[in-house]
Amino acid sequence: MSHLHPVTTELILIRHGETEFNTRGVYQGHGDSALTARGEAQARALAVRVRALDCCPTLYCSDLGRARRTAELIADPRRHSVVLEPGLRERGHGVFEGLSRADIAQRHPDEWAAYISGDPDHAPPGAESQRQLVARVCATIQRLAQRHPGERIVAVTHGGVLVAFVKQVLGIPARAPRRFDVGNASLSVFYRDPERGWMVRSLGDAAHLHAGQFEASPASQ
Repeated sequence: MSHLHPVTTELILIRHGETEFNTRGVYQGHGDSALTARGEAQARALAVRVRALDCCPTLYCSDLGRARRTAELIADPRRHSVVLEPGLRERGHGVFEGLSRADIAQRHPDEWAAYISGDPDHAPPGAESQRQLVARVCATIQRLAQRHPGERIVAVTHGGVLVAFVKQVLGIPARAPRRFDVGNASLSVFYRDPERGWMVRSLGDAAHLHAGQFEASPASQ
């Protein structure tokens, strides 16, 4: 079990491997889509890095299939137990799920216009608002940190979750455009400073993916 400085907790958030919906530019949300062959290969490449880490034996992951499959592929069966954490789910997109941006704009023009405006309190029918997502994600991460003080935690989640948490940590307004990338099977590292709270150590690290072998997919769908 990894123990860092007594008051420092490290969190490694991993985005799941590429899915069929990622390749089609379709919103997934709480729905699901299987990993592509490339997505499985991405996870296996990432596994080499994760298994070399000195981290706590519990590997957390969203309970959605694409994250669960990624976690199963990267976990070391001799050291890790995979634990499902619903609080790490992607943002629910309600009526947008299973549709591309073009389809949404055509079928739900008013809802789409409100969605892309960046209003943190807007939620399409059956969906979560950005503010609700941030509250859920931050509460979940706080709970994991309290459960593993001074340890290195690894968790598999989704692009939308990562973007929401990074913006919260860096104090970036929800409406602001994203100026960072968290591609499929990348890892992002955070640590909790006892005085300043969560800090970003690295974002979207994909050094384990060979250049040209894997293509990036949009960060949040």
